[in-house]
Amino acid sequence: MTELTVDAHGPRDPELPGRLPAVERDALIPLLRARPDADFAPAAAACPGWTVRDVLAHCSAALLRVVESRFEKGVFSPESNERDIAERSEWTNVRVVDELERGMTEAGPVIARAGGWT
Repeated sequence: MTELTVDAHGPRDPELPGRLPAVERDALIPLLRARPDADFAPAAAACPGWTVRDVLAHCSAALLRVVESRFEKGVFSPESNERDIAERSEWTNVRVVDELERGMTEAGPVIARAGGWT
């Protein structure tokens, strides 16, 4: 049985952080798979200099780092983020979305075991 912790907001479900990526995956991945390639090319307003595809490539790479426990020095630095995007530059959009789906699927249990996003 899983023990619930209590904070100022009441009981905290310790499994919740692990379920969130799966819920997000179930909502996002079908939307991405239904979009034409042209929809991956626009600039991402929240990330100057990046396209929608770049953001997806970055997110998929970051999630797989969590899954694979690859936290080398400077892992989430701007340089590392750009390197992750560059490594995926020749990939098809389908492959980027496949990797994102894998990361969103596999990161949840890792995050739950770690006690959340912290």
